[in-house]
Amino acid sequence: MHKIKELVSEQYDIVPAKFQVIQNVRFVYGCRCGEKPSTTALAPFILPKTQVTASFLATIAVQKFEDALPLYRQAKIYKNRFGVPFNDTTLSNWMIKASEKLKHFKEKLKERLLENEYIQADETTLQVVNAHKGKATKKSYIWLGVGMDKYKIVYMHYANNRSAVAATALLEGFSGFLQTDGYAGYNDVVKTNDMTHLACWNHARRKFADIVKSGVSDPQSKSYAQEAITLIQKLYKIEKEIKDDPPDKKLIIRKEKSQPIINTIREWINTKFYKAQELGGAIAKAFVYLNNQFPKLKVYLTDGRLNIDNNGAENHIRPMVLGRKNWLFATSVKGAEAIATWYTIIETAKANGLEPYHYLKYLMTEFPYYQRDGRDIEALLPWNVSADGIVRIS
Repeated sequence: MHKIKELVSEQYDIVPAKFQVIQNVRFVYGCRCGEKPSTTALAPFILPKTQVTASFLATIAVQKFEDALPLYRQAKIYKNRFGVPFNDTTLSNWMIKASEKLKHFKEKLKERLLENEYIQADETTLQVVNAHKGKATKKSYIWLGVGMDKYKIVYMHYANNRSAVAATALLEGFSGFLQTDGYAGYNDVVKTNDMTHLACWNHARRKFADIVKSGVSDPQSKSYAQEAITLIQKLYKIEKEIKDDPPDKKLIIRKEKSQPIINTIREWINTKFYKAQELGGAIAKAFVYLNNQFPKLKVYLTDGRLNIDNNGAENHIRPMVLGRKNWLFATSVKGAEAIATWYTIIETAKANGLEPYHYLKYLMTEFPYYQRDGRDIEALLPWNVSADGIVRIS
């Protein structure tokens, strides 16, 4: 028989990860005249005195901070599957030491964050066992600032409290639009730095939505909550329709369509407020929140660059919240600061369309050379990276 044609079918296959040992070979040269021997220079590494490459560090970091795989589980996999006896203490030390090496890079990101004219901010809890002198269950916080216009930066800052001092540490030097939830801890820095403070319609809506979801027995409270949700949904419908429009067009449409709805909501609050207070409970609190935040909730109508809610910040803090459910806590303040650094770099990479592993590998390979040669690390910032091998995400 003779071959007529070739039929090709495809199947997906995977080549499992493997460990390999990289040998860095140097030569020592000597002169028979008796001069001191000379050794060729060692290439700069992110952690020069450890047995870990930039690629391995990037893998550990992405598996923990992007894939929510705790270090003890990673160590178990490396030992059982690959026969490499690393323990979680070793991995943790590497993560902390590498994050400290990248401190200057994180500071550069903060400089660029503060150059934005519009920032969204949020905060979430983090348990840090040794942060409060024997009070292991006392809450610490990760504070988040997200650049919304000039530079897409997601910057995270660790603090052992939720005070206004922490908000100031995050935002000192910024003077543009700041969008947050209703937490009063931001008020001091807003006033001191002469910022324009926006509130979040999603937080206002959520307080009424929770009443409906809870199945509250009082029909009047439920009716008021549903009325609020319906009115706010009208604002979101407009935002969905104009989401791809340029800022100047958004501004015009919001003045034309959203402003009348805002006015209706104001009248609705005035009409129902005192009855809601008589009802008490969750509906009373929801009305108080909406009424108190209302001046800030209207600010997004004044500039087409602004968003109706704080979801940009919430979307970037969510990976940390999900990861925290798996790795639970940080043992030390250094560990908490490392968590803030790794999430800052990974979320900023994602915000700029870069796949985190490939970007981290590139950054930790190149950064030591930039430091050694005294070069400006601006070229390593995510929006400036154009190197081959950097995978981009949609």
